[in-house]
Amino acid sequence: MYRYLVGAIVVAVIAAAIGWKWYQQDQAEHQREQAQISELSGRIGQLQDQNNQLNAALAKVQAEEQRQVTENDLLAKVLEQAKLTGKIPDKLPYPPK
Repeated sequence: MYRYLVGAIVVAVIAAAIGWKWYQQDQAEHQREQAQISELSGRIGQLQDQNNQLNAALAKVQAEEQRQVTENDLLAKVLEQAKLTGKIPDKLPYPPK
């Protein structure tokens, strides 16, 4: 009878040791995953900041391009008018300010 009791206790201790090791490995993996999530969240923040900066730079370039298109159209109209009338206006819209 004691032999079965001792055997059951040994099996329970071994099962507890295996369960404890399994629990520790699971916790270590969970911590690694949390560290990766934290790192990726930081990277996402950096990329969003960079995206905002690039969007601002793109908006600035597009505004400059639109300004140049407008000035180019105005200059083309003035030159076309000069060709028709043969008279160059006193104030040309070029060079830009």
